[in-house]
Amino acid sequence: MRTICLILFLCLINYSFGQISGLVVDINRKPIPYANAILYNTTNEKIELGSITNEEGNFILNTDIFGTFTIRISLLSYKTWESKPFNITTLNFNKVLETIVLSEEVTTLEGVEIVAKRKLIQHTQEGSVINVQQSVLTKGSTVLQLLERSPGVIVDQRNNNFSLNGKSGTLIMINGKVQRIPMADVIAMLNGMNADNIEKIELLTNPSAKYDVDGNAGIINIELIKNETLGVQGNINISSGYGVGFKQNTGLSLNYGSERSSLLSSYTFSYNDTYDGFHGIGTTETPALGGNTAINFKNRRQQINRNHAFNIGYDYKLSEKTSFGTSLLYNLSKPLTYINNRGLYNFENAPFLEATINLYGNGNLKNYNASAFLEKKTENNTFNIAVDYINYKNKSPNNVSSSYFDESGADINPTNDIYNRGNRGFNKTEINVGVLKLDYKHKINDNATIESGLKGTLSNTINDARIEIKQGENFIPDERFISKIENKEKIGALYTIANYNFSKKLKTQLGMRYEYWNQNFDDSTLDRNFGKIFPSVFITKNFSDTTALNFAYNKRITRPNYSDLASFLIYNSPTSVFSGNPQLLPAITNNISLTYTNKSFRFSLLASNEKNPIARFQVTRNSQSDLAVIAPVNLEYQKNIDLQSNIPLRITNWWNINLNGTFGLRKFKLLHTNDKITHDYLHFNFNGNQTIRLNNTSSLELSGWYTSQHFNGSSKVKGFGVLNTGIKKEFKNGSSLQVSISDIFESFDINSQIGTLTREAFANVFSVEYSSESGFSRIFRISYSYPFGNKKVKSSNIKSGANLEKSRL
Repeated sequence: MRTICLILFLCLINYSFGQISGLVVDINRKPIPYANAILYNTTNEKIELGSITNEEGNFILNTDIFGTFTIRISLLSYKTWESKPFNITTLNFNKVLETIVLSEEVTTLEGVEIVAKRKLIQHTQEGSVINVQQSVLTKGSTVLQLLERSPGVIVDQRNNNFSLNGKSGTLIMINGKVQRIPMADVIAMLNGMNADNIEKIELLTNPSAKYDVDGNAGIINIELIKNETLGVQGNINISSGYGVGFKQNTGLSLNYGSERSSLLSSYTFSYNDTYDGFHGIGTTETPALGGNTAINFKNRRQQINRNHAFNIGYDYKLSEKTSFGTSLLYNLSKPLTYINNRGLYNFENAPFLEATINLYGNGNLKNYNASAFLEKKTENNTFNIAVDYINYKNKSPNNVSSSYFDESGADINPTNDIYNRGNRGFNKTEINVGVLKLDYKHKINDNATIESGLKGTLSNTINDARIEIKQGENFIPDERFISKIENKEKIGALYTIANYNFSKKLKTQLGMRYEYWNQNFDDSTLDRNFGKIFPSVFITKNFSDTTALNFAYNKRITRPNYSDLASFLIYNSPTSVFSGNPQLLPAITNNISLTYTNKSFRFSLLASNEKNPIARFQVTRNSQSDLAVIAPVNLEYQKNIDLQSNIPLRITNWWNINLNGTFGLRKFKLLHTNDKITHDYLHFNFNGNQTIRLNNTSSLELSGWYTSQHFNGSSKVKGFGVLNTGIKKEFKNGSSLQVSISDIFESFDINSQIGTLTREAFANVFSVEYSSESGFSRIFRISYSYPFGNKKVKSSNIKSGANLEKSRL
């Protein structure tokens, strides 16, 4: 009897309340927690009930009253949503609302602008987006330091190379324009750019067919902050720092916007006194040294970089459907370089020798990119045409003085003709690039769109390099060190992409890109041309609003940079020079990935097969002499399989952590050594940051990265990493003050070993430890940023068309 009474009682309880429920999401279909769900009585505007959404965005309201009501959903920084009126006339009333979508809103309260903050890392089907202005360490940093702290990105300043998720061959773009200048100059330019002017960094590990196919590891696109204001708005940034040398960065941005047009401009001057060096110990059998020789070699380089960066852009809305824009990026850098090389040589059949070599260089680099676009949009069609012109000039003369000593420290004159008392080098490079790009997008219906486009690139490169040897009071040209090469290049591309949604939960994209590449040299034996098709496929299955599985496939190419192909010569020691390799082949890669996303968590399985990968700074023989030539070479292949994860953790409402990691297996085959061996190894890299909100106006950030032991060609590189920290104070007027420390433990040391896998040229066996400036001293910075002007927001439409041309120089 008690059981029957209990059942009847529970039934009465269950039917004594009406129930209203619903799901609240944002425009990206992601749940919104902690939103207010309020039941209003439409008769007297009285609030009858209230609740908040849970972590999954769901809410439930239980009511036992009758009447006419509405539901209002509200949350700060979102537009309030209100339902249509409905009636409750019975106790067993049950209403399930359709999914409620809240859109973001900028709200101004007593002069204070409140906007929704974006996550530091957002994911797309093509990769990840890093919203760098959400990081405490951004203010006062350089763009290069932003990249060093980005998930999966490794900046190798010793070898002037970027890698992404453990793979080299990365395309660097700024505002969608590829930086077609030598990678060393890309690094120098990014090291002179103020991070305060950067809106976001896109890490495109699975680019679709609409992107240029260069860069086997993917694309790193750096987007500058665009003008999105009405009236005048600007920002002043001042930063000073000290490591081994003094650092200073001053930037000013000034923007103007109206309903039909916008003008943006920025100027940054940076002064950076940097210091780095390496220490190599090993043996060689270079014939010019008379057989087996033990060498202890130290290099120290001080460089004072003075960099001017200027950016101006203008766009105008010709009509409701048509807009026009133009922009100019200009960069001027004048580095002063002092290098001290000290070598200790223990010969097998000759006396001990100490060589001291000092190099003084005075560089002058100019680079500018002028762009213009015209875009027309209708309800179902978008057409865009863009033109770019890129000019790059670099002069880097240098003078070298040499001294030689015996074991007791007395000055001597070695008899071997490889030694000289001095030399001078001349390197001059000029590159001109023109780009034309047309894109068209057509919406067939709500489930299908098609995109297509074409692109043409013409470039001309002239490189003149020579070294003259001092004999007495005169300098005499040395035939071993003379190179002049001219290269003309044509690249044509045509692509098409089809997007189709089979349902709300199943979406596909199929893309095809054809590229034709033609290179002509003044030496016709080096000419090459070919055409290839590069497909891309994306399939996305959404299991719910927060869970999805994505499959991606693409084929990509890494063309040799112009500096890789140019036969330039840079004096390194009496028996070695740095050079390019005109016989380099492009590398072709097939990439496959499977990615599972659950809320903000992301896990991926990736596989790639790369043919003819390019390994830089390998020791090779010069067929015309007994010099060791340090140059880029092709491997036969490299195969990778990786597991990748992105794990954001919210410990409390004031402590957030973001962890990223890649773990995988590598296998490659060498071609430039006597034995064409294969080798495989395990590799992982890790990137993480945590932000701690100290109070409403102050926050602390700790970030770090680590990459495990890996290989660059035949050179083995030991694992290394860095830990950084910073603290930021925000003020009521919108300004902020930041103090940061880079490389807290002075751990940016790259230890590489040559000759561990197989016999190298001249039987070289060396251990080389390179240290960046922070490896010698922590780098301290203090930065202040002050915004001024109007805060009203408008839309912006600055565009450009050069998507490949700037990273290959």
